[in-house]
Amino acid sequence: MFAGVGVALSILAFFIKRNKWEIDDMKERLRYMEISHAGQCKDVEHLNKISEDRRRDVQKLFEKVEGK
Repeated sequence: MFAGVGVALSILAFFIKRNKWEIDDMKERLRYMEISHAGQCKDVEHLNKISEDRRRDVQKLFEKVEGK
């Protein structure tokens, strides 16, 4: 009887450890994705700023051309 309980606990511990490894792996992947996403968001913000600056420059050029 004690051997059966011991085997059952061993099997349970094995599955709990395996789930912990999977969860740790998923946490690591999620952390990597969050870091990557943050970098991409920063790049997009920078590109938006550059395009907005160029749009304003083009507007100024058209105003100058129309004014002459």
